[in-house]
Amino acid sequence: MAKRKWVSEIMGGQILVHSGILQQMGFVIYLFALVIIYISLNFAIESKLITERHNQRELKNLKADYTGKRARLLYQSKRTEIEKKLIEYGSELKAPANPPSYIKFD
Repeated sequence: MAKRKWVSEIMGGQILVHSGILQQMGFVIYLFALVIIYISLNFAIESKLITERHNQRELKNLKADYTGKRARLLYQSKRTEIEKKLIEYGSELKAPANPPSYIKFD
């Protein structure tokens, strides 16, 4: 019987009146607000960390693409490669027979 009374006090809210928790309601609301703020800050920080990890992966991929494209362009800009492309496209340009010379004005 005592067990049933105890359960009915908890379910009916009478335990709050007997324990004096209603007198501390402002403090309880303050603690509840702190918990809500703590949870919301954790979610915000976690989403920023996820975004940062995603951006770091994207940056790593972009750096790899840049390195590959740069190497390909450096290879294609070599003199021998340019001459091959000119011959392939049927251009009339030829490599100079004499080295370049400087013209000086007095």
